[in-house]
Amino acid sequence: LACPRSARLWTSDCSLLYNMCQQRPSALRREERGHAALGEGGAASNAGAAAASKDPPRRKWSSGAEFTIACIGYAVGLGNFWRFPALCFNNGGGAFLVPYTLTLLLIGMPIFLLELGMGQKFQIGGAELWKRVHPSLGGLGVASITATAIVAVYYNVVVCWALWYFFRSFAWDGVLPWAESRGGALQFWEVDTLHCRPAQNLSSAAPETCAWGAGTTWPQEPGIARPGPLVWPLVGCLALGWVLVWLCVCKGVHSAGKVAWFTALFPYAVLLALLVRGLSLPGAHVGLKWYLTPSFDKLAEPQVWVAAASQIFYSTGIGWGTLPAFASYNRHDHNFVRDAWLVPVINCGTSFLAGLVVFSVLGDMSQETGVPIDEMQIEGSGLAFVVYPQAIAKLPVAPLFALLFFTMLLCLGLDSEFSMVETILTAVDDAGVGQNYPRAVKAAAACLAMFGVGLLFVTRGGLHWLELVDGYAANLTLFIVGGVECLAVGWVYGADRFAADTLEMAKAKLPKALLWNYKLVVPALLAVLTVQAFVSTATSKVHFPPYAVALGWCLALASALPIPLLAIRPLCCP
Repeated sequence: LACPRSARLWTSDCSLLYNMCQQRPSALRREERGHAALGEGGAASNAGAAAASKDPPRRKWSSGAEFTIACIGYAVGLGNFWRFPALCFNNGGGAFLVPYTLTLLLIGMPIFLLELGMGQKFQIGGAELWKRVHPSLGGLGVASITATAIVAVYYNVVVCWALWYFFRSFAWDGVLPWAESRGGALQFWEVDTLHCRPAQNLSSAAPETCAWGAGTTWPQEPGIARPGPLVWPLVGCLALGWVLVWLCVCKGVHSAGKVAWFTALFPYAVLLALLVRGLSLPGAHVGLKWYLTPSFDKLAEPQVWVAAASQIFYSTGIGWGTLPAFASYNRHDHNFVRDAWLVPVINCGTSFLAGLVVFSVLGDMSQETGVPIDEMQIEGSGLAFVVYPQAIAKLPVAPLFALLFFTMLLCLGLDSEFSMVETILTAVDDAGVGQNYPRAVKAAAACLAMFGVGLLFVTRGGLHWLELVDGYAANLTLFIVGGVECLAVGWVYGADRFAADTLEMAKAKLPKALLWNYKLVVPALLAVLTVQAFVSTATSKVHFPPYAVALGWCLALASALPIPLLAIRPLCCP
């Protein structure tokens, strides 16, 4: 063979040996470094090669339950609490559950299973995993990690807001600072928290609200072009947020796994308490009717199906590279098939439960104020930091409920945030970067860098920057990544081979229908959704200036372009 050193690493899997022999010598040296024993279940490496590796053995989860809890904590995040209820309301109420459930069964669960299985088989994170399958697929890992890094930067800003509200919930006089007697929740959010407008508009140039509308005149200040000065209380909360993330990931999966037991389970206790309180409110039935009444005419609109698929990718966490990274720390015989259906079902059930909590409170507010629910702001940051705090302020023992609510938001946010940072650090470790530095130092460097970039989002115009990045950063990339992953497993790696790996590791036999789903159904569905998402984004009525829209498309391309560029690289540079 042309590469005898690599050949010693593999004694049974000839196809993997063939793929490795096609790579350049530098790539082969990277393969050997740190991965002399690539998988406990693939091919067995001889003792000499293992001894030659200077890297420590790959870390493992303390138990299978710890891995499952970590996956639940990663999947169940802030989007379950504010994005899912808003999508239900804006896309047909109960009818939205139809495309949501179908997308979960046809796309979400199969890709969840695929990513866990491939990560556990190869014992390596998503950045290097697909390059092992075929050199032309290296762009998949780069695209996933790029999208994850972009989202991780601004996602922790939401944790920063939750921290600010948490600290302000210690109202010793029993009156919350966003109570109506002190200006209301909207003023506390826009004036005291974001500082995006003055308390009283003394000039016509001052905006009446931070929200942008179709009649906005550009450039607005604070805005995209002129974000204004830093909001120092938020800078401090953002720094604290990154310190908390560092504490969660400084020791790898050992520290992350222990933290996940609390951050993943505590929100359910709070959610159940809030649900009991919400259902007991006099006007709860008004909100539940809005939430659950189906409007089936909405199902004929393509954007409803795009919204359902997008929510599945965001809520289950597929396509981000985190699931392969987490599964790579599993024991070879862990039953990942059980996790592949259990975690998505728990995640989607949590979304539905959060919808009951949100709309029971909204219904009571609607009945009390006389404002119809469809005239309320029930999406994005407005739901978590305006509508719900306004409702909490009217409850008995309001500071206690506020502390519970924002502690829940902190747990939901931190769980997803440290999972994304762990994904990035796994990619750094697998690439062999900074091998001479301890994990805590590399984690500190990553957190410090993302904190520096995230300062843009805690300026007075930071909310507009966050809405811009959130709207363009990852939607298209996730659909493309999911489709190409299925094609890679179905046709390049081999669906039958993946089924054999699953049978060996998890002792579960995959049905033939699922294998054809990987080959044809999921790629076809995601291709249609990608085109529709592109058309919807390009033709939607956005309230951003043209230069901001151009910047948004650049962000979208930054995470998507590595897939085709690195696919043609082996052809151009053999």
